[in-house]
Amino acid sequence: MPSDDRDPGILDLDAVQRLYDRLAPVYDLATAPYRAIGGYRLVDRAIPELRLASADTVVELGTGTGYALPALSTAVGPKGRVVAVDISARMLDRARARRRQEGLTNVELVEADIAEYRLPESTTAVLSAFAMEMLPHHDEVIARLVAQLPPGGRLAVTGLRDPDRWPEWLIRFGTWLNRPFGVTGAYRRHRPWKAVDAHTVDTTYIEMLGGVIYLSTGTVPG
Repeated sequence: MPSDDRDPGILDLDAVQRLYDRLAPVYDLATAPYRAIGGYRLVDRAIPELRLASADTVVELGTGTGYALPALSTAVGPKGRVVAVDISARMLDRARARRRQEGLTNVELVEADIAEYRLPESTTAVLSAFAMEMLPHHDEVIARLVAQLPPGGRLAVTGLRDPDRWPEWLIRFGTWLNRPFGVTGAYRRHRPWKAVDAHTVDTTYIEMLGGVIYLSTGTVPG
């Protein structure tokens, strides 16, 4: 995905890859405080929202170190297929270690740009956690995903957002806290949940932690 020259605070593809390659060895430790305060609770909730059945194929875009892989693997069963995609080879190394430790035999790992990745034809659902809001052209990406999914397929997107009810100083402080993960003020107008609402039906939207974490789900129209 090309960078947006008008927004120098937005990382281009190479910068994202380099950043997360560097973060990979410490990523789980660095995000432990977020998990402790419930920041990953909506990732857990997103998986049943995908309405996966035995033998389904589900794709996770931006899998990182593979936090969601055990639950996704269980949801589709041994005859199902989980395809985990990430741009960072070193993050995928961590996900590969998790796959081995958990014995996840139905999980495949793919190194690719999530904005350009084409879904396998058998895909019935897509999950993206803490990744879609980093894409400048998220509406275009979500529209393409919906076009590739079958009618009735499910899409779940969760991540960080600019909270509407926070004072400006607190939003700036939160942005500063997340700078190690590539977050800057340039991302504040990115709203992937609006794209999910625009391109799917049967949509749901919920927030946690005062509106800083969101989950948006939808069904591909038929």
